[in-house]
Amino acid sequence: MPADPTSRRAPTARWRILAALAAPVLVIATAASLTVGSRARAVETMPVSAIKPGMKGHAVTVFSGTESERFEIEVVDTIRNYLPKQDAVLFKSSDPRLEHSGIVGGMSGSPIFIEGKLVGALSYGWRFNKDPLGALTPISNMLEVGALPYRPDVLPHPKGTTRAGMQGWSDTVLGLRQDPLPPRRRAAELDPAEGLTPLTVPLSISGLSSGATQMLVDAFGMTPVRGGGNGGEASPAKGPRKWKMGDSVSVVMVRGDSSVAGNGTVTWVGPKGDRLLAFGHSMFNDGPTNVPIADARVHTILASVERSVKLSSPLDIQGLMYQDRQPAIALRTDLRAPMIPVSATIQGPDRDLPPRTYDNEVAVGVSLTPNLIAVVLAEGVDEAARDATEVVVKVTSDLSVSTSAGPREIHLEEEVFFPEGVIGRMLGGSRSIALLSSVLDNPFEVGTIRRVRHDVTLEYGTPLDSIQLVRLRDSEVRAGDVAHFEVVLRSYKGEERTEVLPIRIPDDAGGEEIQVEIAGGDYIRPYRPLPGDLDDLVTTIAQTYPSRAMIASIYREHEGLATKHGLLHELPDSVLETLSDQSSTQSAVRFKQLARRVIPTKNIIEGIHTLRVEVLPRRRTK
Repeated sequence: MPADPTSRRAPTARWRILAALAAPVLVIATAASLTVGSRARAVETMPVSAIKPGMKGHAVTVFSGTESERFEIEVVDTIRNYLPKQDAVLFKSSDPRLEHSGIVGGMSGSPIFIEGKLVGALSYGWRFNKDPLGALTPISNMLEVGALPYRPDVLPHPKGTTRAGMQGWSDTVLGLRQDPLPPRRRAAELDPAEGLTPLTVPLSISGLSSGATQMLVDAFGMTPVRGGGNGGEASPAKGPRKWKMGDSVSVVMVRGDSSVAGNGTVTWVGPKGDRLLAFGHSMFNDGPTNVPIADARVHTILASVERSVKLSSPLDIQGLMYQDRQPAIALRTDLRAPMIPVSATIQGPDRDLPPRTYDNEVAVGVSLTPNLIAVVLAEGVDEAARDATEVVVKVTSDLSVSTSAGPREIHLEEEVFFPEGVIGRMLGGSRSIALLSSVLDNPFEVGTIRRVRHDVTLEYGTPLDSIQLVRLRDSEVRAGDVAHFEVVLRSYKGEERTEVLPIRIPDDAGGEEIQVEIAGGDYIRPYRPLPGDLDDLVTTIAQTYPSRAMIASIYREHEGLATKHGLLHELPDSVLETLSDQSSTQSAVRFKQLARRVIPTKNIIEGIHTLRVEVLPRRRTK
């Protein structure tokens, strides 16, 4: 039978939502109401000090479907100050449904009642525990989280394993690998004593392959469970959900053709029904957040020796998570969180088959958004090209973003060659993902991502040439002359050929030793002034050379200086020292003067080679 823990009439209390600079929150152990300016019936609570070993009670959760059920519990003991300013109340259950599974991931937040009073949320357990023994988070700690304000101006920062924002962009520019290192057991990362740990938040996924799922695990460290369904907008005819304590709730990260949502249980419902507390522990421990929530359906419980979990699916969007803290997550049902439309159209190598389009929406967060967009892009690519053979992936990205300078439309084109079949997760380090990361994470401002569209074309073949050697064909080189450089290229199949590149030497380079650099388009970045704002940064990242091109650059001896006003050329040392900020901990960015030529090619060019050349003075004219 569904439990109705609010059936007992309880005294009322008046709570005010505290502003960010208000006095510290006062938690009253006899009432659990966050009503502002009006009186309403509240749920009676019991403080930890009143809980004694041997006391019996019950918890409420969803075992299957959408209706909650109760199961009996008995208090074992209380561990004082288990976490800072937070006790842990140990309990056990004799319910036959838990004898085989133990405490289940997804039960996080299940309200526990003793003598009809709410004492807290089922939230902690031991790994590999043989018995249904767990611990609860006191309701007083959870109510403190519910009293915190809604801060839509603050973006969440999930703890990912890759570098985000401008750091991630720098990794891409420098060609550094961005795939996470294999996990290592380090003393600093381990609790030296086996103890209670927060229950697993099952990450219900659907419409994702194993490769894309592994990307989620690497990025967020959560346990994926293949579920189904998808969080959609609540039907007007259906109306808003009437939430009850013990209902299943999902935090929605992706919805559409793919679905990603973390599942748990509602602990407390405010008198007006628009404020909820859940989980009894954090999801990402981000603090202020703005991520959608949905009601959920539990299909079954998957029993496991390590940690059993609920198999569930999100249903309809019902509100948002506005606080993500160690004792609880706080939810509101009267507001809606923004989501970013993301579409990917994939044309596979077989042109006889029509392209596939994947439409999704992703949640907004500093590292949440780029990681999720990378996942849905990788999924579409993996699905379209499963053959383990040579293939080229061309990604065209159209990104709609907004900065303080206004809306912008950005168009990017990238090509990647895969020798043994497509690895979709490698596209997570693409320039489009790096740009999106920088829009949300940069030293200037927080930009807005309005829409993302990817068009991906896959082609069988090996249109790849590697630069093997560069040599000067002329016996001497003079300033102002056209020098001829032989570039030896090797195809992917091993055939070699030679191309001659004519490059004009600067008129004033006589008597200097110059450095000639020949590189593929992906190995060189256009020179730009140091970005002075987010708009400049976006422009800098968006500028690229084509993959099917050779870039010939001539580097001179004399240095210039890169400033926010542009590139300053031919500066003597005295001027350079004057313009450089000697009081800054960041050294000035100097560059060698250069001349550059872009030569289009039929194939993708790999590699970078340099050659030093002595330049003789100009020929004297008669």
